[in-house]
Amino acid sequence: MTGNLRASAVRLSLAALLLAGVSACGGVEEYTVPSEACVRDVSKGELGALLPSGAELREKRSVSDKSFSCQVYVDDLMQLAFTEHSGQRKFDVLAYAKSGRLGNFGRFRASDVSDNAVVSHTRSVVMAPCPKAGENYILNLELPNTEGDHSDDIERFVRSYLPTGLAAMGC
Repeated sequence: MTGNLRASAVRLSLAALLLAGVSACGGVEEYTVPSEACVRDVSKGELGALLPSGAELREKRSVSDKSFSCQVYVDDLMQLAFTEHSGQRKFDVLAYAKSGRLGNFGRFRASDVSDNAVVSHTRSVVMAPCPKAGENYILNLELPNTEGDHSDDIERFVRSYLPTGLAAMGC
């Protein structure tokens, strides 16, 4: 009878551990990926592909005459940052990236998002004409706390976001 008592105690302990694990998993709330980032329309699917899971999502934006910045935080860690500028003179983005004039830009390649764009594992810089506001538009997007190659996800996001950014910046 002692063997049956031990087996029952083991089963009861395993059941309690399993129940505690399920309760702990069920208690974590995940944020909902928004359809806006810093009051700019975005594709939920494309934005969600750039962000890690977490409990809380918040954003911080900054606006001036010819620039707009958005930082997206997941659980108080910045995961996405993008800055837009209008009224910029034209330059060769790929040549600037090669020369280091765009800052830290490891493992980059030309991007087909625009005829003047580069993308790396965690960053993209795109220049596009901005005839209404004059000169050019620049989008600089970065995933500052991400590892691995996210270049394809970045390009999909930028491709879907570019019309919104251009319009919002008066292009």
